[in-house]
Amino acid sequence: MKHSISRRNVVKGAAWATPMVVASASVPAFASSLCTPGITLDVPTNTTTNGDSVTHTFTAGNIEVMTFTLLGGAGGTYQGNARDGHGGSGALVTGTLDLNPTDEVTFIIAGGGGPYNNTPSTPGKGWADGGSHSEAIMDENEYTKRYKEHSSKSLINELYGPSAGARQISRTSWNKEFYGPQPESFKGLKFNTGDMASGGSGGRVGERGGSYQETYLFFPGPALNMNGGLGGGNGQGGAGAPAGSLSDPKSNSAISFEGSQERYLFSQNVAGNAGADATLTKNPQGNNGGQGGAGVVGIGMAITWYRTSDLNQCSILHGSTGGGGYGGGGSASVTTAAGYGADQSYASVTGWVDGNYIEGGYWSPVGSAAFSGAGGGGGSYVDTSRVYDSNITTGSNIGKPGMRVNGAATAVVCRNFTADKKTK
Repeated sequence: MKHSISRRNVVKGAAWATPMVVASASVPAFASSLCTPGITLDVPTNTTTNGDSVTHTFTAGNIEVMTFTLLGGAGGTYQGNARDGHGGSGALVTGTLDLNPTDEVTFIIAGGGGPYNNTPSTPGKGWADGGSHSEAIMDENEYTKRYKEHSSKSLINELYGPSAGARQISRTSWNKEFYGPQPESFKGLKFNTGDMASGGSGGRVGERGGSYQETYLFFPGPALNMNGGLGGGNGQGGAGAPAGSLSDPKSNSAISFEGSQERYLFSQNVAGNAGADATLTKNPQGNNGGQGGAGVVGIGMAITWYRTSDLNQCSILHGSTGGGGYGGGGSASVTTAAGYGADQSYASVTGWVDGNYIEGGYWSPVGSAAFSGAGGGGGSYVDTSRVYDSNITTGSNIGKPGMRVNGAATAVVCRNFTADKKTK
């Protein structure tokens, strides 16, 4: 005989950015051997591009056994000048359960994490949503207001990272039309093309999203360090990434990160936010999962007093967010820096540059940068008192630049199965 309790969740699915859920009303005392061959259930595919999930519910009826796979949505991926970075895969959850005729089974097929963009992207949705970004600070922040007193709004760069690592860089370029041929001594604050930190995969408790380092091309020594958020799991949210750092800032005298009477420089090291724990009561999303940690924002800014050209630089980056699930992933840290070429000095002429009037004098190339690690993956959970032959592993649906990689679900069922029961 099968015993049951009412309306409880069997599997709270895994996800990097967005999870999936299978819900059932039964908790059988015995489990059926899997029938072979089974019947493949028609579970819809999530083809949405805005991060929405797709829900499919059916009543068991004459279905006695169901074997399922649940694949969480992948993390959003950085899109730009970097190697190898990608959003983490959703976790793959598998298992088998017995059903009563009145049981309802609900699949929630997750939406993937949002892309790298100049506007906030909608978090991927599933059992619990992925982390979100704050609104733009370009017009509100005290530092950006100060910057706009010396430069136009069009010179401010504000970008929103996906779940994987992200970068935002702004630097002085040589204006050949205004200054003439570029001298050999000019070296802008350019960065090496490095490896972008990939996202941590869903369902691994405490897995860090990734840590990495950015170094300057012409100025070896100083480096910006970033950390990824930690993954959630088994109902516990992952910790936010610890703050990064600008290491060895004085190891190369050719570049300076200290302000002066001529220049104002602003940099930050911002730690990530923790993902939310799962709860016994439903949250506003209608489930008890944990939302991913919200992204943090950092500013790197350089102002050359009394100048209004590209000698001023500002980079604003909203860091990578955490994945949602049964315990949300933590968001990544953001590290920013601003500096100038201390050993470079170039004479300029009085005139108009890019629509701005500048006075003649001497100047040095300046640059600003903001980098983020990768967010932590959302957690996964299987109730082993009701689901047997279960397993949680890493899926293979890694994120892709510029798009959302959604989750998926499959189910094989047996109808009117009458084989002998086995005790669990």
